[in-house]
Amino acid sequence: MLPLSYLLSEVDNETIERLRLSLKNTDAETCIDIAEEFFKHQNIDYAIITINIADIKYSDRNHIHRIYINAYMIHKTALNANNWYAVFEIGHISVEIEEIVKQYKFRFSLLDPANRCATSHANPSVAKPGALMLLNAAWDILSDPMKREAYDKELVNLNDEFVDYASVSSYTYQHYI
Repeated sequence: MLPLSYLLSEVDNETIERLRLSLKNTDAETCIDIAEEFFKHQNIDYAIITINIADIKYSDRNHIHRIYINAYMIHKTALNANNWYAVFEIGHISVEIEEIVKQYKFRFSLLDPANRCATSHANPSVAKPGALMLLNAAWDILSDPMKREAYDKELVNLNDEFVDYASVSSYTYQHYI
């Protein structure tokens, strides 16, 4: 699993505490709006923290917050790990195609409003389309045997440390704050 400090490396505990205190009297819906603004301004760390605050404040709708959290986490993982396996939370290149298929379907289902409540259609995250594009880009490379072989060789040639940074649990953040 990717260390939390690696993903939120740009945020120190003091900053997180200040953000928490500043949102103390803010309702969950406003926290969601603030998280989306953070994401739009490419501050994914703050978006993740803020959506978790919203999740705590409005726990009966946390299934919607999960869509936001997962979309942010896919972006953050792709950005920090810079590795298509990481997008699927796969920690090694020797994984069988069945595991890639399983992880692709699972990650996609986390963002698919058809599998969620009807209100998720009304509240999609601005991060969701990009997260779906990242999933599909990873799928395009890793599901095609020739592309995957070339990609794997590139990873090995770059001496990429993706095994250490390849997987991250999207749910790690729900109890972070």
